[in-house]
Amino acid sequence: MVSCNVGDAQHHRNDWKWSMMPPVPDTLGFAGSFAGKLDDGIILLGGANFPDGKLPWEGGKKHWTDKIFFLEDNSREWLERGRLPIRLGYGASASLENAFYVGGGSNETGHQDKVYRITLENDSLQTVELQPLPMPLANMSGIRVGTSWYIVGGTTKPDAVQAENVCFRMDLKQPEDGWDVCPPLPGDGRMLAVLGTDGKALYVFSGVALRDGQRQYLRDTYRYRPGEGWAKLTNLPRAVAAAPSPCFYDSDNEQFFIFGGDDGELAQMQLGRGHPGFSNRIHMFDVERQKWYDQQTMDLLDSLPPVTTTAIVVRDTVVLPMGEVKPGIRTSQVIQGSMLPHKAKNL
Repeated sequence: MVSCNVGDAQHHRNDWKWSMMPPVPDTLGFAGSFAGKLDDGIILLGGANFPDGKLPWEGGKKHWTDKIFFLEDNSREWLERGRLPIRLGYGASASLENAFYVGGGSNETGHQDKVYRITLENDSLQTVELQPLPMPLANMSGIRVGTSWYIVGGTTKPDAVQAENVCFRMDLKQPEDGWDVCPPLPGDGRMLAVLGTDGKALYVFSGVALRDGQRQYLRDTYRYRPGEGWAKLTNLPRAVAAAPSPCFYDSDNEQFFIFGGDDGELAQMQLGRGHPGFSNRIHMFDVERQKWYDQQTMDLLDSLPPVTTTAIVVRDTVVLPMGEVKPGIRTSQVIQGSMLPHKAKNL
């Protein structure tokens, strides 16, 4: 584990206040949904659950959805607003200038390469198909850096025995130009990584490698700067696979915050419905000092921390919609975290 003294950790402490937003109007909720800002609200679409009440090890069959939910700013309820062209989940998404972008993902037919742009026009959602990804991908991670939409890692088919280390980029100002192939991510190919950005560079945290089909939980961290390539940064103290992504960046203090995730410690244990849930730790990465701190936890009263959900970051808040709270178990809850003003403490 990366170490730091208590005084140093307290000096860099930022406290978070957690609250519940209106839940999504679905009995079970979905994991692997696409989410982001659109106009004056939040759009949430796609994903999958197990509607027959049986979990995967009980013979349950995963069902993908094409539902689209929209929550206007200051509204008290989500509204269904149309449908995706296909049922889809576990892909990548991004928002820019009143448009929402969806790429790749999977459904009952396998992994997909389709890319869509969604806009809200005269209170109606409009969907346009864009240039497809260079290959079918699901379980990858996506983030917008400036006007560039990056997609990193993933798998090309449901029974893949290894994950990819690909990195693709689309200029959302010129989507008709399609996808650029960036230098591959160093280290293991991975899925379910957490991405972050300081507004200039792309950061990749953790994820899951597949070695002969077996999951290996990763702790490595990388930064990608266009024109400079990839740089290896300090390892995480533990894996944070499938934590809400993109993660939160505090530009005032140059710090990333990662909420929860799966460290893999319980992955091989057959706990069934008795699984305690995923991590509630908050990992903070100080970019300048190249140090990790994890002295905080998510203090949630009415929900377990979710994984496999797309985080929505707006100024000093982060929204974590739905997701998976135990293996196979979804939630319809929507959590909001607000970063409180930084207070240095003298011990």
